[in-house]
Amino acid sequence: MLFIIQALSLAALAAKVLANPLPQQIHHFKRTCSTGPDTSSSFLANPAYSAAANNAATPSGYINTFTNLHASNNADGYQGYTILSAYDVASCANSCTARPSCQAFNVFFERTPPSSNSYNSTCSTATIKCVFWSGGVTAANAVNTGSTQNGFEIVIAGSNGYIKSAIAASPGYGPSTYLGNNAISAPNDCNGKNTYMGFRILNDAPFNATRCAEACSAQSAYNIAHPGSDGVKPLTCQFFNTYETFKNGVNQGQWCVLYSQSWGKGVATNTGYTYGKDVYTIGSSYAYANATDAGVCVKA
Repeated sequence: MLFIIQALSLAALAAKVLANPLPQQIHHFKRTCSTGPDTSSSFLANPAYSAAANNAATPSGYINTFTNLHASNNADGYQGYTILSAYDVASCANSCTARPSCQAFNVFFERTPPSSNSYNSTCSTATIKCVFWSGGVTAANAVNTGSTQNGFEIVIAGSNGYIKSAIAASPGYGPSTYLGNNAISAPNDCNGKNTYMGFRILNDAPFNATRCAEACSAQSAYNIAHPGSDGVKPLTCQFFNTYETFKNGVNQGQWCVLYSQSWGKGVATNTGYTYGKDVYTIGSSYAYANATDAGVCVKA
């Protein structure tokens, strides 16, 4: 009799387990066809993806650069990606912070082809990706809307971008241009004039591009307030390059190099130098231009 009771108890337990399956926690294995037609348009219109993106809190130390786009970034300095089990911006931020070269990241849902790894291989899945970048992620470089592979449409939904506060665009300046381990080595402008306006070395605080923007603006204000006696229009700072310098691999501080004209990556040729037995190198180099007046040279 005891055996029969135990058998009945086990059967009841099994029925209970089958009636109440464990909740699906692995979001990137979730069948997209379980929430509607398994099409790219249905994926893009899924309100759950929009809700996740719109409700995501911005992590401390980062600035939200865009929210809920249908495109991922094609930024500077690709640093790889991880797959998340949930739309967890904080987790992605922690991973970025733990990577010395990561300055920005992008989180999004990607429609992924059916896979034998999914618990149902006949439906596409929603993969949640966390992608790391050394350069800034902005709405302007969020241009990857997906692709078609073997007739299957890969699309993006719920895409959010975040950049570290330390390299985010400062008021009055445009987004950063990532120069990697190179610094600007500017030639003369179109009139043969030198655009270099000096430098500042900051070694009393963590790397922060805003301090260079303040130095650039302050230099302009000073020059305007103290014009030369020759009547020549004062130079104003319209562009700066900030980076870290290293002596034999040891950080020596943050540099802010100021210019009266904007320059592109083509003149970012300064990689450092060797002095005696010491090797000086450059890292985390970013350039910023005045958002309203980049100081473009006009031939006199």
